[in-house]
Amino acid sequence: MADQNIGYHASSLSLGITVIVMYAIFVSLVTFGFGTYIYRTTWQSNPPVVEDGASVVAIDTDIDNNIFLLRREKSIEADKLLILAEIRDLHSQSADNQVLVKQSFGPINREREGLRLFVNRTIVDLTKYQYAMTDTDRTKYELALNDEGLDPFAKLTELLNVLDGGMANADLDDAGREAFADLSGAAKGGLEDALDAVELANAASHKLQQAGLVIDEQIAARKAQNVTYDENIAALRRALPLDSVIRARLSSLSLELPIAPELLLRLVSFPTIFLTLIVTIAAGALGTVVAFSRRYYSNTTADELSLSRLFVNVGEGIAAAIAIFLFSGAGMLALTQGGGGAEHSVELSPYTVAFVAFLSGFMAEDAFASIQAAGKRIFNTEGAALDKLEEAKALIAQDEEQKAEAAKEGSV
Repeated sequence: MADQNIGYHASSLSLGITVIVMYAIFVSLVTFGFGTYIYRTTWQSNPPVVEDGASVVAIDTDIDNNIFLLRREKSIEADKLLILAEIRDLHSQSADNQVLVKQSFGPINREREGLRLFVNRTIVDLTKYQYAMTDTDRTKYELALNDEGLDPFAKLTELLNVLDGGMANADLDDAGREAFADLSGAAKGGLEDALDAVELANAASHKLQQAGLVIDEQIAARKAQNVTYDENIAALRRALPLDSVIRARLSSLSLELPIAPELLLRLVSFPTIFLTLIVTIAAGALGTVVAFSRRYYSNTTADELSLSRLFVNVGEGIAAAIAIFLFSGAGMLALTQGGGGAEHSVELSPYTVAFVAFLSGFMAEDAFASIQAAGKRIFNTEGAALDKLEEAKALIAQDEEQKAEAAKEGSV
């Protein structure tokens, strides 16, 4: 019969890889946690100073404020790089737009040239009707034809108006008048179509020019924003100069990593109690992984281990470590040390807490047994206190009754 729990077991290779990965994660957390704790406490106990000639001048040593200034500067520099990239992209768009605007002049010129040719052909077609009009109307026609101030559209429109008015007295038969009406209608329709084509070409060019103006406005706005970034960076560097010893010491926290390069800088900004909690949890989990790997390589228990059991054990180790941390914080375990100042005179010792947390993860069963025993003592103590309180109340009541009886006997 097949093993019903086969889904909960993994191969020795995958189990071993999981253990190695957990080792790497928890050892890194312990290392980074202790490293940043030591860095922060060392900074507080030995703040940086600046030598000004023969004298030593104390400077702003607030590590949290200095980290904030440095991270703010890096954030603004990152935003500045994005703005510069946007400006370059907008300049590229502006150059492309200028090319399109220049290209848009070609259709305009072609449509205008088509309008001019249409006007010239139509004027030639209208010439035969020019001499059919009376002298007065023909004179008006010739004046409009020779007027250099009129554009082709206006000139053809004026000529058609003169011809329409002069056809009433023109020397034409009905067939000629009908032919003129057809020519006039076709000329007006063609003129309107040619003008619409010119206007569409102009509108397309105008739209491209407006888009170019919008791009120029965006470039100007981003350049103004870039100037503001430069001013903010300059102000931050006046507060934290490039050649300051503080910047030099904080630069050691920078990691050239593709993921979380500011991990140490962020950890250092945490309070020491939070760093102690991180180290405690990591140490408890690390102790659990060590205990699991020792059992894994034991011939008597290796077949009973699985990934699910590993994860459960790690969870129990973390829970035990958190319990140790809470016990220490509540003062039930003497795991404290002197701090770096009057306001930090007593704090949890991360070394002792982490060691006890490691043992709790390594010996989870014993740790939970101790926690359970401590809990029983707490609740038993509270129960005993309640019993004593009830006994005291009973004694007081009994004493009052005896006094009342004595008072009655005395009165008798």
